[in-house]
Amino acid sequence: MKFSSILRYAFLGIFNAGSVYLIPLIITFESWFLLSVLIFIMFLINFTYLTDKFAALKWITPGVIFMFSFVVFPAAYNTYVSFTNWSTGHILTKTQAIDLLEARTYTPEDQRGVEFDIYIFEDDNQEYYFGADLNENEFLFGKAVSQDLIKEATFARHEPSLKNSSGEIVPPEGFKLLLGKDQINLANKLQELSLVIDTSTRAQLYKISVFGSSTGRLLSTSQRYSYDSDNDILYDNSTNATCSSDGDNFLCNGESVDPGWRVFVGSENYKKLFSNQRIRGPLELVTKWTFQFATLTVFLAFSVGLLLSITLNKEKLKFKRLYRALYILPYAIPAFVSVLVWKGLLNPDYGVINTWLDPFYTFFDIEPIKWLKTKESARAAVLLVNTWLGFPYMFLITTGALQSIPKELTEAAKVDGATGVQSFWRITFPLLMVSISPLLIGSFAFNFNNFTLIFLLSGGGPPVIGSEVAVGWTDILISFSYRLAISGGRGNLFGLASSVTIIIFGIVLLISALSFRYTKRLERIYGNI
Repeated sequence: MKFSSILRYAFLGIFNAGSVYLIPLIITFESWFLLSVLIFIMFLINFTYLTDKFAALKWITPGVIFMFSFVVFPAAYNTYVSFTNWSTGHILTKTQAIDLLEARTYTPEDQRGVEFDIYIFEDDNQEYYFGADLNENEFLFGKAVSQDLIKEATFARHEPSLKNSSGEIVPPEGFKLLLGKDQINLANKLQELSLVIDTSTRAQLYKISVFGSSTGRLLSTSQRYSYDSDNDILYDNSTNATCSSDGDNFLCNGESVDPGWRVFVGSENYKKLFSNQRIRGPLELVTKWTFQFATLTVFLAFSVGLLLSITLNKEKLKFKRLYRALYILPYAIPAFVSVLVWKGLLNPDYGVINTWLDPFYTFFDIEPIKWLKTKESARAAVLLVNTWLGFPYMFLITTGALQSIPKELTEAAKVDGATGVQSFWRITFPLLMVSISPLLIGSFAFNFNNFTLIFLLSGGGPPVIGSEVAVGWTDILISFSYRLAISGGRGNLFGLASSVTIIIFGIVLLISALSFRYTKRLERIYGNI
C-alpha cells in the first residue's frame, strides 16, 4: 500500500471517529440541523476519498466544506436569528425554558424563618451527621450529604434516645459530638452539607455557636412551577396563580416569568430598525459614517500607495529595494498591535503626537488636539490610523500593476506630444484600474466591516450625547451591531443585531455587484490593449 493511501485512510479514520463521537452530543442538545450537516459532510468526505470515480471532487470538496462552514452557514444562521426574538430572556427553546422553570423550588410560608438547635456528630470514618432538634417530640438524626447527593440520600430518622431527660445530647456509640470550636474549624465544609428530612425538605447549619448548641434552618425543595401541556398553562404553586402563555413568555398576575423562549417573529426586527425612532436615528448616523469611513479609507490608502509606487517606479532610483521594504513594514506588523501603539501615540495628554505638535500649538496659540475625545478628532484619528495600516497593501498591488503595463504605450503617447499628466490619466490609470478594481472592491468590503480598528482604537466613541441607544461618533455598522448584541446595557439583543448584519451583507453585496459590473466594462474597453 502506498504511503499516500495510508495517510488518506488514517485521516478518514480520525475524522470518522471524531464525527461519531460528536453525534450523541449533538443529539443531546437537539441540534438537528447541525446533525444533518455533520452527517452530510461525513458522507461527502468518505464518498470522495474512498472512491476513485470522481477525482475532481478530491480537490473541490475541502474548498466547498470550508466555504459552507465559514461563509454560507454563518450567513444563513444570521438570517435565521434575525427573524427571531433571540435576546436576553429569550435564548432557550420553549421546552428548555419549561424544564428550567419546573426545576425551580421555593420555601413554603410555614417553613420560612424556622430555626432550631442543630448538633454535629463525627463518626470513626470522619463522616458527619446532623441531629436536628425540631421540637420537644421530634429529634431527627441522619448523615449529612453534599448538594449533589441529596436525591440519593437516606431520609433522617427520629432518634429520641440521643437526648436524655435533662435535655443533654448523648452521642451514639462510635460518634463524637463536635463542639463550637470544632465546628468553626470545619465551617466551610459543614455549611455545604444538608440533612435530608423528606423529599421536599432538608436541614442545614445556619449559625455556629461557640457556647451552647448551633442553629439550623429548614430549606424546602418544593417545586414552584408545574406545567400543563394539554392547556399550555403554567401553575405557580407558591401563590396558586395560573400563568398563561404570551407567545414567548408566561404571564403570572400580569408579569412576565423569566426565562421566556425564542420564537419566529418575522420581519419585526427589521421594522424596529426603521420605524423605532430610538434606533432609527442612531442607525442613520452610523450608516452614513460607515460609508464615509470605508470610502475615505480606500481613497486615502490607495492615493498614498499609488503615489509611492509611482515615485519608486524609476529605473535609476538608488536604494529602491530598501525603500520598498520600509514602506511595506506596517503590513508585516499585526494590525491589532499597530492599533494599540497608535492609541498610545494619540493620547491627548501624554502621547508623542501632541508632543511633536506642541510648538505648532504654541506658535498659533491654539489648544492641543484632544485625539479620540471629540467627534472630529476621533474620526480623523480613525482615518489616519487606517490609512497607515492600508497604504502598504495598496503600494504592493499598484507596484505590480504598474510594472505589468507595457512601456510602449506611454512612449507612444509621449511621441504624440502627450504630457506626463495626460499620459497617466488617459493610459496608465485606466489600465491600472482594470487589474486592481476587484482588489479595491475587496478593500472597501473589508473596511466596511473593520471592527478591529474601531473597537481597539476608539471603542466607537466618543459617545453621542442625548442618544437613547448606546452609540458613538466613530461607530460603524458592525460595531453598532456589537453594541446592540452584547454591550448596550439593556441585555443581549441578538435578533436585532443579526438584522443589522444582514443589512450590512446586503449593502456590501450590492456595491460589490455594481463595482464588478463596472470592472467588466473597463475590461471590455481596455482589455485588448
